[in-house]
Order: sequence, then structure tokens, then C-alpha cells
Amino acid sequence: MEYIHRITDERLDKLLRLSGAVVVTGLKWCGKTTSARQFAKSEVCLDNSDEEKDLVIRANAMPSDVLRGEAPLLIDEWQNAPRLWDAVRREVDNRQKRGQFILTGSSTPLEDAKRNEIFHSGFGRIANLRMHTMSSFETGFSYGKVSLSELFNDGKRYISEHADRTLEDTALALCKGGWPQCIDYNDEDALEIPYMLLDELINNDVQRRLEGEGLRKNHNEVRRLLRSYSRNISTEASRSLIRRDMSQNEDILFSDETLNKYLSLLESMYIIDDLEAWSPYVRSKVRVQGAPTRQFAEPSLAIASLGLSPSSLMKDFRTFGFLFESFVIKDLRVYCSAMNASLYHYRDSKGLEADAVMELRDQRWAMFEVRLFDPKRVDEGARNLLKIREKMDYEHMKEPSFMMVITAGKYARLREDGVYEVPVSLLAP
Repeated sequence: MEYIHRITDERLDKLLRLSGAVVVTGLKWCGKTTSARQFAKSEVCLDNSDEEKDLVIRANAMPSDVLRGEAPLLIDEWQNAPRLWDAVRREVDNRQKRGQFILTGSSTPLEDAKRNEIFHSGFGRIANLRMHTMSSFETGFSYGKVSLSELFNDGKRYISEHADRTLEDTALALCKGGWPQCIDYNDEDALEIPYMLLDELINNDVQRRLEGEGLRKNHNEVRRLLRSYSRNISTEASRSLIRRDMSQNEDILFSDETLNKYLSLLESMYIIDDLEAWSPYVRSKVRVQGAPTRQFAEPSLAIASLGLSPSSLMKDFRTFGFLFESFVIKDLRVYCSAMNASLYHYRDSKGLEADAVMELRDQRWAMFEVRLFDPKRVDEGARNLLKIREKMDYEHMKEPSFMMVITAGKYARLREDGVYEVPVSLLAP
């Protein structure tokens, strides 16, 4: 299959020009290794398979032995030999050259004993790049006619664009997900992939990590946890609420300690990826809330966990709406990587919220609400954004570059109230 250009490729290229090494992290099968291979001249694979076990043992015992390939040397699944981190740092210092190593990893060392093997942060030597599954723009679901970067430069420009994507098309795209290997599959086969990958993660990767970290090994508990997380996606559900939800109709009650260990493991494997809260300067005394919203790194895994399909989403717009919000958040996170931006959500004690806030390095920012298709809900989202804008303290921060309601509709426009209404199928970084 011909390589599909990824939005993060330019960032990886730049980081290799600036740093001695780059570590690329993200969910398994999101395309890290394939992307890194476009830049690497040699490769070492440490994926813990039966074929590579001897090499993993050698890398743990004598990490310098595996660093002799032509630069840039790709070290795939480096976390299986944690001592490589320090070895790479030392080798970068010795060579005094940039672009020497690319480390890819679908998990981070979790156990204290393994973390302690990484003696140095890598600051100044090893740059970090987070990668996600493919965005709507990368898969071709989005036509890319509305550029977020251009709106940051001119947030009052008139736009009037049209996309022919239907609500059914959006449900299909959500269920298929952004898995690179699915691009050439027919719809029926592509819809099966998230189920297969979820089973692989639970039955193999997670179980292996549980065993390695000394945690109790029960794939049914992991499946229950992921199902509960999926039911609470795009909400600020507390961990105690998730624990109670898991225990419904079950004889086994999770303890807080067990739940926290499981969640830490899933976070370390980039399976769950919560969206942190934004803390702006506000004029009023309204308290800004700091709870994250629950998100999966790839929403199609949540759909597979719940046993849903495009047709079932079309019969349950409430669930569709929460999952669609997660779909949009994943896209915005990918676009942030091209814009040197960070993504948050906003909510205050009065109930006003913005589903996403994108903040650039120079403190320019934009707010987003996500609404599936109902015009009344779109209007409500726009009103929320306008109310939030009025609360900000512009003596200490810039005014928003623009505000936008992202929908699953067909038309992009600048509303009379100054808020953009744009389908996700028209967005681009």
C-alpha cells in the first residue's frame, strides 16, 4: 500500500533537525512505525515477539550494542528495553549530531522499578512527538476547505462551503475509525477492524502489561472498565462514578486502588486520553471547573467496546452525540500537532462550557462547541460560546481569534452572531 502522508510528518522532520533523538508515542497501530520509517535509514525492532525476544534481552543487558545502525536509527517499541533511554542520551552527547535516533513506543514504563531505569529526562537531547490515529482530513472524510490556521490569522473572514457527507456517512466514519491499515478496506471489513484491535489489546497487550506490572490478570475486568469508560465518554464522570457503573449487575466490586491502577495502565498504553480543563483569566467570580472529560485516543474503540454500529448510532442520537464529540476532539488533537497548539475543554460552575479550546504558543485561542445536527442545539452552542467570551478578562489575555460550532451537517458559514458553523467534513489544520 502506498504511504499516506501524515500531518505529524512535518513535525517529525523538524524535530529531527533540532534534536539528537525524537521519541514518537501513541496508541498501538496508529502509524508511528510506518511514519518513522519514512525518515529512518536503519531499524531495530523490540516488539517482544518470539522472534525478537533475544534482541530485547540483549538491548536490556547491553543497550549500546543496538545503537550502531546508520542514522537516523529507528528503535521500535523501545520501552521494552528501558535502559535504552539513557544509552540514547549518552550517544547523542558523544556524537554531537542531530537526527540520530527515532524511538517509537505504544506504552510507557509504568512500574517504579522500570521507571527508575530511566535516569535522565532526556531534556535537550530527546524531543517528544505524540501521534494519533488518522484525522478526518487524513482519511479523506474531510474535504479540508476550512483551515483552522487561516481562521487564526483572520477570524472574521466570510466562508460559505458545502460538503456532501450525510449523517449516515459520519456514523460510518466514526465506527471505522482512523486506523491507517483500513484505508483500502471495504466498509464491511473496515467496520470489523476496531473489534479485532480491541480484542487484541485486551487479550494480549493489556494482559501482558498486567502480568509484567504485578497486577491481577483478568481481561473481563479490563473489558468492563473500557465499557464503562465508553458509556461516560465526553463527560466529566468521576472515577468513583465509573467504578460504581462497572459494579452494576456484577458480584465483584472494584476498589479505588484497583481502579486507579487499571486506569494508569490504560493511560500508559495511550488507550484512554482524557481532555484536561482550561484555566483562563475570568472577570467574574464564577469558579472554573478543573475536571477532565473522559476520552479514548481512538473513539472507534469505544464504539467496539459498546458493541455499536452505524445503524445503531442512527437509532440513538444521544449516544451518537457523545461519540461524535470524541470523534471531533481526536481530529482537533491531530490538527493541534500541525499548529504547535494545545487542546483543552472549558466548564464553569454556572454550567457554561466549551467542548474544546485550542490555544497556540503565542496565546491566541479559539473556542469550539460540538453539535451533531439539530439547528436548535447548534444555536445553543453558539450562545454558550458568546457567553463565555463575555466572561474573559482581556486585560490579561487576548480575545478569541474565532469561535466555532462543529457539526455533522453539510454547510459551513459565518453566522450573523460572528460564530462559525462548520461540518467536521470540511475542517483542516
